[in-house]
Amino acid sequence: MKINPKYLHSVETLARVQNFRVAAEILCISQPALSKQIKNVEETYDIELFIRDNQGATLSDTGKLIIDEIIALNRHIQKTNDHILSVAQNHFASLSIGFGKSSNDFLPGYIREFKNKYKNISISLSDICSFEQEEQLLSGSLDIGFMRQPKSKVLHSMPISSDEFVLAVSKDLYTEDQIDFYLENFNLLMMSNHSKSMMNIKTMALLKDRSHNITNISADIQTIITLILSNAGVAILPKKSILGIYDAIKLIPFAEETRWDIHMVWNPARTSKSVDLFIEYVQAASIQVGAGAE
Repeated sequence: MKINPKYLHSVETLARVQNFRVAAEILCISQPALSKQIKNVEETYDIELFIRDNQGATLSDTGKLIIDEIIALNRHIQKTNDHILSVAQNHFASLSIGFGKSSNDFLPGYIREFKNKYKNISISLSDICSFEQEEQLLSGSLDIGFMRQPKSKVLHSMPISSDEFVLAVSKDLYTEDQIDFYLENFNLLMMSNHSKSMMNIKTMALLKDRSHNITNISADIQTIITLILSNAGVAILPKKSILGIYDAIKLIPFAEETRWDIHMVWNPARTSKSVDLFIEYVQAASIQVGAGAE
């Protein structure tokens, strides 16, 4: 590596807060020291990462192209450091788990019971889409994912649950169960996710041959839900991201099939004792849930 990994952490922090003073305070260094670190990275690769002005610092076009890779590398470095510390202290390695909103109904219970059984294993959670989970599982920056069935044949998986897409409408706006009526008469709120996001891909497939007016926003599902509650529009969302949480939202099912399976996914080439224990626990727990349902 040509540069100090600490400098990459500084790049990520500055990209997030877009202000040298605030970033320096978060990093507990002086502004000149932060400026020197950023300049070191830029000069090392002969690129401009940030556009500086009186308002602060924003990512340049080049910076936008590489910031995701820098963030992923930072996560992997932190995970490696945590793993080494755990081994050095004779503890189990920590677990890094990715999930989506469709896992909200079962994952908290799994983690709670697992932690009660294995108190020495620390767990970190990341709310990220299936596409990003798959990339991080392959790179080793994620241990376990709860996501759609992976495309990669390298990864192993097992179905745990399922979800489906519905149209979410504020009860203030609800008059009937005809989805086309809401798409024609109200703004459709969408996340401006990566183009490979399965949520966006599936949403666009459902919109094919339907009249609609898309409002793209750079936000997460929680923000979209807030906008729905504010009567700012309607949205196509996973049913479990809302079910049982917001009584003021009406969920309208599609006539066509929109269901998908949620899998627990892992990379067999990058397992540890902690990963093996978690997989074994979830496998046993899911069997008990299935038996109880029968």
